[in-house]
Amino acid sequence: MTRRTLLRAGALAGAGIVAAQWWSPQESAAASVAGAGSSAGTLDQVVFGDTASETAHALTAARSDIVAGQLGQPGRVLNPGATPEFWGGTTTFTLKVDPRTANYVSVKFWGGDCAPAIEQSWRLQVFVDGKVLGWLDQGPVDNIDLMGVAPRRPGGFYCHTLPLPLSATKGRTQLKFEIRAMGRIWAYGSTADKFFYPMTTPSRGVYRAYTHTAPYFQPGTGDDFGTPAAPATRPKTDAEQLALVTARVLKDQSQILYNRWAPTMDIYAFTSLAHGYYWPKSPAYRNPEALEKLCQVFDGTYLAWKDDATVMTSDQGWEGFGRIGAALCLTWDDLGICLDKDVTRGPASLLNLGFETGDGSTLDGWGPISWANFGTFARDTAVLRSGTASMRATSSGKNLIVGTLSKAVTGQGTFTFSVWVKTDGTKDVARAGVAFTDSDGATVTSPAMIFAKAGTTDWQHLTAAFTVPAGATQYTFRLGVLSGATAYFDDLEITAPDVAGTGVGRRTAYRDMLLASREHWRQHQRSYTNQAMYCSIGIYTCNRALAVLSPSDAWSETAAKSWIDQAVGLEPWAGSQDEAGRWAWPLGHDYYTVTPKGISRELGYVADYGETSGILVRMYEAVVQGAGGAPDARLKARMTMMAKARSWFRHPAVDSDGYKAVRIETQIGWRNEPYPGAIVYAQLLDHDSSPVSAAAVFADPDLVGCTQQMIEDGQLAPQLDTYLTTGLYTRIGLNAFLFVAEHLPAFQALPASAARLPAGSWDTPDFVFTDEVNACIAVKRGQEVLYSSLYYRARQGVNDMARVHLVSPNVERSATVRVTSEFAKNSDNAFTVQDWVTRDWGIADPDSNVDVPGGGLTPPGPALHQAFAGERSYLAPIPEDVTDPAQGATALGVEKVLVGKAPFYVLEYAGYIVAMNTSEKQTFTYQSTGSQRAVDLRTRKQTDLRRPVRVPPLTTLVLYDDSCRA
Repeated sequence: MTRRTLLRAGALAGAGIVAAQWWSPQESAAASVAGAGSSAGTLDQVVFGDTASETAHALTAARSDIVAGQLGQPGRVLNPGATPEFWGGTTTFTLKVDPRTANYVSVKFWGGDCAPAIEQSWRLQVFVDGKVLGWLDQGPVDNIDLMGVAPRRPGGFYCHTLPLPLSATKGRTQLKFEIRAMGRIWAYGSTADKFFYPMTTPSRGVYRAYTHTAPYFQPGTGDDFGTPAAPATRPKTDAEQLALVTARVLKDQSQILYNRWAPTMDIYAFTSLAHGYYWPKSPAYRNPEALEKLCQVFDGTYLAWKDDATVMTSDQGWEGFGRIGAALCLTWDDLGICLDKDVTRGPASLLNLGFETGDGSTLDGWGPISWANFGTFARDTAVLRSGTASMRATSSGKNLIVGTLSKAVTGQGTFTFSVWVKTDGTKDVARAGVAFTDSDGATVTSPAMIFAKAGTTDWQHLTAAFTVPAGATQYTFRLGVLSGATAYFDDLEITAPDVAGTGVGRRTAYRDMLLASREHWRQHQRSYTNQAMYCSIGIYTCNRALAVLSPSDAWSETAAKSWIDQAVGLEPWAGSQDEAGRWAWPLGHDYYTVTPKGISRELGYVADYGETSGILVRMYEAVVQGAGGAPDARLKARMTMMAKARSWFRHPAVDSDGYKAVRIETQIGWRNEPYPGAIVYAQLLDHDSSPVSAAAVFADPDLVGCTQQMIEDGQLAPQLDTYLTTGLYTRIGLNAFLFVAEHLPAFQALPASAARLPAGSWDTPDFVFTDEVNACIAVKRGQEVLYSSLYYRARQGVNDMARVHLVSPNVERSATVRVTSEFAKNSDNAFTVQDWVTRDWGIADPDSNVDVPGGGLTPPGPALHQAFAGERSYLAPIPEDVTDPAQGATALGVEKVLVGKAPFYVLEYAGYIVAMNTSEKQTFTYQSTGSQRAVDLRTRKQTDLRRPVRVPPLTTLVLYDDSCRA
């Protein structure tokens, strides 16, 4: 029996036993089948929309229409119900299968189709003999289609391929298939109504379905997949877009300083304020009021935390009070007497009472009252009493009232104010007054506004004194004008009664917060790479702030930085500590959160969640910025290497408008990946990461060159659209601020670089990148790029399934395919695939209050069953000191680290032969009895495969045999 025949049959050859399946070696050897890497053509196919083909395959359909599709080819769409629900239209049909070996099903789609919005990211699921083929969300065998918001291959078709269960095809020559449409799945929904969303519009077109035995599907003669035209370069609009983003940032800075209520300001807004203090264009620049407001934010957080301890673990995320620590360190040298005050319950005064800041159309900190917004107001520099400006307010005929956009606190007692007013003297039209509220924001009856008197055109001094109404704790101030008149206001002064003090000094309060946060999170460290990074930043920045605020409570810098080093793989990941400071080592003493080649390590390769460059920038800036900060060449080199490692997982593509672009590889990713991936060059732009920050901070020529390539391709400006959105407003706002004020100027100051992405175009040199710890590859051969995760979504045991993605100017294929693994298998140490259909795993994460049962939430409608149920996955050997790969979780099906990755894999797909040794000590042998010679893609030399080839520990043999592709 040849290795290829073995692979195609899905056997598990190895150092131990052969996995018990329905076939025997004699049966497989007797089967007349093609090799795994070759193209054996199709066993059968149905052409949707073609009457003869549909009739021949007993096709039936419900909620479905035949459409005249692309390139003159017919197809079908599946429609939503009259009353939208999760499940949409369906079509059933029969296709032939091979009863003696492993089979695959592929479906053809038009690459130009995409969802108009993420809310319409419909999915298509295959059923076999009435059972779900794979899982609805993030399974190793997934949806036959998950439509994204961008096109995968405009101008051409592509195929997605899935394996069929061996038990379903054994002894069968024909199967009944169904393709069923469904609505959107939001992977983070905790209840069924938040997880399963109704389908409201038709699905994308479905053109053909095929069955075949070779993992790599080759269409037959006459099955046109199209030839996309070469894309043009997008015209550059960087300057225009940057002007809009800068305007947004300036507006944000004004609103944060003048409008936001300090006690409830979130972590992103106050971080923007802290950095704004050092940006010359910000109204917060070197403004003492900004520092006092920053402390008022910390005061409010402290009081909220004392009232509710979960503030530290919910509102602040995995960093705890780390953002407060970072802001304290950043501004430490300037905080001065602000820290010597007691904790306040809110701002004791309002800002911009002299109307000095604003521009011709706005006035910082002031805005119209919604029910009295009849007119205009602005800062006026021509008519004023003192300083540089006044406020001019003009009524359009009705009532115009302009009020402060923020509020201040007040105690009980006498409240006084005075303001200077100037009118044309004809009527009593200008007035001023106070609006009081209670601690819940409810209106409290307030004294009437007082009017300026008619009869003079000179400045009048309005004054008032009264007792604060019972129950009032906060106030805003209002100025108004009536009857089409214009009034000028200047030099407003307010004296409010003092508020009862807290009796807690700020230094003491901040020390208590930072210490509690550090102590909590060191005992609750995360294991996923990006989560561990966030947690480590928080632990480190809390300690850094303690080092300047309360040195006796601080660890040494070496001890604190160990958390950072672990998060980037410079030290083994030790997990959490107990109260006494003893490390847990839950995954042994040789587990790292980042692979030696710089890829973030979770259970396997992740795309978006693996794009940690933005977190690395934050981490490095936390180390070097502010009081006690200092450069760290070793840490910087490691982070630079990690940022650059992501460049292998980029490939040429087009944007939504058909222009040349580069996208991140997501098809082989494990966690909630969109298809296609986002446009990414050096760095992913997300909520916390800009497309230039890694190049700016690490100043590496390769990162700089990749970023310059993005600008050359005209792809900077479209990404900046994110900074103009209103979702996650302050979080996006902080990202936009750092981009405009810090990272873009630093990037622009760097010298040009000739470096470009390894696969940033089809004409770059060939390469082979392999990561044996994550068992993933990126290979460029000519104008073709192959990506693979060799143990795809193997969460509870070795599933012998790999994910592949092959892209070129003329071909796109994605697939889950069978691979061969080799290791000693113990029949008593295996996981049986459960009869679950939504997910093939469960989540037990008490630290995040996440408890998802095995299989996930139950989908709407009648009960469904799993086509793969009953198959067994043998657990891979793990180090002896890894005592609990489930990390405390005991529920059936929870994810387990390490048990799904075998020590040796062989993947054969589309002529590529990949033999990967993931072990640290064993040497394996690759023996091919199919191919006699193949090209070693690393050395570009012919390799004689008539004799065994040794594969040493942590190495990968990557070969190509063109005869297996034809």
